[in-house]
Amino acid sequence: MARTWLVRLSMVLACFSLLSCKVEPVSRLSGQLEPFYGKYTGTSESPEGRGEVADRDLTVSIQPLEKNGFSVNWTTVIHTADGQKKKSAPSIDFYPSSRPGLFVSAMKTDVFGHTVPYDPIAKDGNPYVWAGLDDTTLTVSALYILDGGGYEVQVYKRSLNESGLSLEFERIKDGEPMTRISAQLNPVPR
Repeated sequence: MARTWLVRLSMVLACFSLLSCKVEPVSRLSGQLEPFYGKYTGTSESPEGRGEVADRDLTVSIQPLEKNGFSVNWTTVIHTADGQKKKSAPSIDFYPSSRPGLFVSAMKTDVFGHTVPYDPIAKDGNPYVWAGLDDTTLTVSALYILDGGGYEVQVYKRSLNESGLSLEFERIKDGEPMTRISAQLNPVPR
């Protein structure tokens, strides 16, 4: 009886270990990511949805990670017309998905010890984030599910150019454009 129980337990544990194995697809795009690696900085001025203008100091760092992954760290300091400052500084790791050109975010650890994206429906309201690489443009998108079922999407398109990176940012709430900014980000010498 005890032996049968141990055999069954061993089989269950073996199944769980197989299910929890995370297979990282090898990205043939990892070489295309290399030109993005580095630190970039710039400023922008953008019209706010309320007719105000806010200057932004922008910094982004894109670095390689193990297993064909990469990390995007960016800081935005918003200087409003009334002299206030708002700062955000997200840092997100990405790994190849099973779909070419798409990368899954690794923002928390699941019960099996794997890094996974946030659940946008969860109580904490964190966004679901993913990245896409299309030729010379690296796009990072974040989907927020709002109370009441609405949504907000933030899209950061960073495109390589002769001076560094051009940034196109758009924030859309329930299908309506709320904020758009453009900026040129120049490489920071190492």
